[in-house]
Amino acid sequence: MSETLLTPDSRPRVDVRPQGTSFAGLVGVELRRLWWRRLTKVAVVAVVLFIGATVYNAYNESSPERIARQLDNYRSMQQEAPRMLEQCRTAQAEERDRSGDQSVDFGCDQQRPPTLEDMGLVLPDADTITGGIAKSGALLLAFVALLLGASFVGAEFATGSMGTWLTFQPRRLRVAASKLAAVAIGSAAIAALALVLANLGARMVSVVNRPGADVKLPSPPAPDEPLALLGLRVVALVVGAGLGGAALGLLLRHTAAIIGFVLGYGVVVEGFAVNGLLQGRLQPWSVMKNIEAFVSKGATYYAETCTASRCDYQEHVLTYTHGWVFLLCALVLVLVVGLVAFRRRDVG
Repeated sequence: MSETLLTPDSRPRVDVRPQGTSFAGLVGVELRRLWWRRLTKVAVVAVVLFIGATVYNAYNESSPERIARQLDNYRSMQQEAPRMLEQCRTAQAEERDRSGDQSVDFGCDQQRPPTLEDMGLVLPDADTITGGIAKSGALLLAFVALLLGASFVGAEFATGSMGTWLTFQPRRLRVAASKLAAVAIGSAAIAALALVLANLGARMVSVVNRPGADVKLPSPPAPDEPLALLGLRVVALVVGAGLGGAALGLLLRHTAAIIGFVLGYGVVVEGFAVNGLLQGRLQPWSVMKNIEAFVSKGATYYAETCTASRCDYQEHVLTYTHGWVFLLCALVLVLVVGLVAFRRRDVG
């Protein structure tokens, strides 16, 4: 009879207990859920429209008609330069005779006609156009990723599906990590899509608007770094914003509350406190200013500096290292607080 009580599998019960879905499987499920959300489709369409608008603007900025008008202005200024120089010298001589001071200097000899580069008359270059679009659109892409991550997690609490999901996967940190990983992958995909479309559009503009051989335009200045490095920084910023939005979702648990918090922070802290208090000395701790320093590899700001004799506003430099260290610390803080809140608070 003892043989009939034996299970077909004689391994210990802990070895035959179901192990559940793997972490990679959880991430795959979350990615599918993220993709099928309506807001994700709206975000993708918004990014495509934004890139299309910026490419169209770059096309207009380097169109043959605009180049022709600028060249006409350039030639007119070149022709007027000798006459303006002579007028300056005449006015300077008259002032010296009137005042009797031969040291009066109107700076006539320092005046020079503008160059083609000064007037923005350069050959349309794909890398230069792409870099400009990437820098100008980095903040918008980051906001889209933040909103996407916040709504993806916040909606789980608003609809009550988070509690249902935890009955199948009771390990909260594992569930939270899978959602964060899905948001990071989705944010990276949105940033990569935007950069690829921007580069393709920039190359189209550089080919379509390249002037003929009869128009001699200088080449634009060479970029300070490879375009790929700028693209990696933009992707990193967008991924960090998506993770920050998801962490705020774990903490505040409602999309509207997250949007209100972000807008309130932007108005009260970034708009009022940073610019209005302590004569600009809070700007090194501004999220916006550090984003600029990170994306552009440095930023400048003006703050009051006092010496023993007087106080005046001077230009200060915010370094690239300060930017990425500040943003990384802020992201880690938000993630830790969000995960701790999700781990300890009840899920309704």
